[in-house]
Parts: sequence; structure tokens; C-alpha cells
Amino acid sequence: EPIPSPKAFLSNSQWDLGLISQGDLPTFTFTIENKGELDLIIDKIDASEYIQYDTEIPLTILSGEKQEITFTYDSSQHELGEVRESIRIYCNDPRRKAFSLRVDGYIKEKPAPTVSISPVGISFNLVDDSEGETIGKFILENSGEEEIKITSIKTSADYLIPLISEIELNSGEKENLQVILLRDKVSDKIQEGEIKEYLYLTIAIPIVINK
Repeated sequence: EPIPSPKAFLSNSQWDLGLISQGDLPTFTFTIENKGELDLIIDKIDASEYIQYDTEIPLTILSGEKQEITFTYDSSQHELGEVRESIRIYCNDPRRKAFSLRVDGYIKEKPAPTVSISPVGISFNLVDDSEGETIGKFILENSGEEEIKITSIKTSADYLIPLISEIELNSGEKENLQVILLRDKVSDKIQEGEIKEYLYLTIAIPIVINK
């Protein structure tokens, strides 16, 4: 007659990261099922410094039950190129004291945020007969893969007023930026000819600190 024992069955033996950018945090959920008659105890998990998991060890899985373990791969400190690692999981199954989850993938360089602005400049003509406010328009576009935050929008003159003070652009998004020229404020500040003022954008660039 067979001796009662725990029996571990695994949902998968491989974690394919695929192609990821350096800094990505892909996750993988791994299921362990106990098809034995006694409690299955996961008493140790060996993984590299790049892999974290959300489960306290030792982990007890009752007979007939399943338990999920979610792993996270931190690629921010890993060198670019191929990933070939394994996660070693130890248990009290007498048939199989340890089993491995293979981790494969490739890490590419993280694309830099890219903001395009068109046109690169605008011109107001004060000779026109129209009075009051004149509006200039820019288009901002994020052609990178990450979100871009513009936390401040200002001009170099008090008679040029941006209609928005900050912008968040997701990948592929465009946003109109309008600047109003207050004619009554500018007319007495410049003589005939041309004067140049500027639009200032402050872009927030994330700095990641790991501990």
C-alpha cells in the first residue's frame, strides 16, 4: 500500500520574458498544486538578485489545494542582452525535493523620451488692425515609449500668457499649446522693429533609486 505523501504539480516550468526594455518590471504567476494526501511545504526559493516574489516562506499547501506565487523581474540593474536564469524551488515532496523554473528573455536599451514641438517658433504682427488678444498655437507630441510630464510652462514676458501650465503626454499623444499675446501690454514696451521672447518648458525626468 502506498505511503501517504505530498505531491507537487507545477503549472509551468518556463518564464519567457520576451523582449523587454531595461527598467521594465515584468511579472509571472506560477501555480503549485498539491495532489498528495499530506501537506506540501515549500521551504526555500533560490533566485537571482533580479527576481522578487510576493509569498512568505515556508509556504504550506494543503492536500488538494493550489497556491499561486507571483515573481517580478527587475531589469533595471541587469546588463543589456540575453537573460538565462532559473528559479529553484525546494519542497517536501519525496519524489521531487526540488524543481526549477527557467527564465529566458532579452533586455534592450530603454528608449529615451522624445518630445517634438511644431512649429519651432511663432510670429505676431502688431501692425495688423485687429485689437485685443492674439493667439499663437504650438503642437507638442510624445513620439517615445514612455509618458512625459511637462511640469511648468512659462514665457519670458508678462504679455505672453500660456493657456495651460502643465501637460502629461502618453506615448503617441499630441497636445495643443496656445499662447496669448496681450496687445495692450506689449505696445508700449517695444519700439519699431522686432523683439524676441521665449517659451520655457520644464520636463520632469524620473530618477529611480533602488535599495
